[in-house]
Amino acid sequence: MIDLKEILINSNYKKETEELINIANLAYKHWETYWTGFNSTYVCEEILKDFENLNDFKFFIYGGFSSSQRSRIACFRGDNIPEEDALKSNFPAQGIKINGNFLFDNATQDDFRSLLSENGVNQIKVGDIWTIGDRGAQGIIDNSDIKHLDEKIFYLRDVKVKVNVVGIDELQIPSGRSKKLVNTVEASTRLDAIASAGFRVSRTKIIERIENGMLRLNGSKVNKPTINLKIGDKLELENKGFIEILNLEMTKRERWKVKLLRK
Repeated sequence: MIDLKEILINSNYKKETEELINIANLAYKHWETYWTGFNSTYVCEEILKDFENLNDFKFFIYGGFSSSQRSRIACFRGDNIPEEDALKSNFPAQGIKINGNFLFDNATQDDFRSLLSENGVNQIKVGDIWTIGDRGAQGIIDNSDIKHLDEKIFYLRDVKVKVNVVGIDELQIPSGRSKKLVNTVEASTRLDAIASAGFRVSRTKIIERIENGMLRLNGSKVNKPTINLKIGDKLELENKGFIEILNLEMTKRERWKVKLLRK
């Protein structure tokens, strides 16, 4: 069994790490594959760093499609490793379609997440959600306890929506983003300046999205554009992916040379 206290002591994601420890113990005991709930993909990658030296266990990160921003971690014994195709085909999730007319009442990913939450779906059971123009949204959801959603009518504000649970292969999967290095020079290391440059979105729109809670810093929502960032910080913007700050260097003209990884 894993020493829970030893793993948790230096973890920045204690709740998620504790969940992984618990399923690792189950995987070791029962010789089966167990999955965590959904978390940001980069959080999954971060917490696995604490498990690198545990040779008795192996892990697999997957969120339903290759470029997912929210994923689950599969854990299995190091001497009982399943095929990757088998892990993907047995991924414990389904697709969800939320159809409605949002032409005159735009809705965001968080609006659709709130709709699911208000109808009994825990956030940890929801993977990626992406909007489909003004016609609603689609996404990935844990395949347990979702029968009450299928074919049901709900309201998101004043918009009538119908929810359908479908196979993941029936979804319009958003196009993947290839990794890209971004180099820019900014007057400061403020959140709005770096996010604007990294996501290629105007400063005004970035500030608006920050204030509306659409941007996450290291996994947490922030609503202040004036926060100063540091090397290693990771930003997630709704529908725009992730950026990670690789380097910050002051120039002779007292501006900031910024190196980012966008994915």
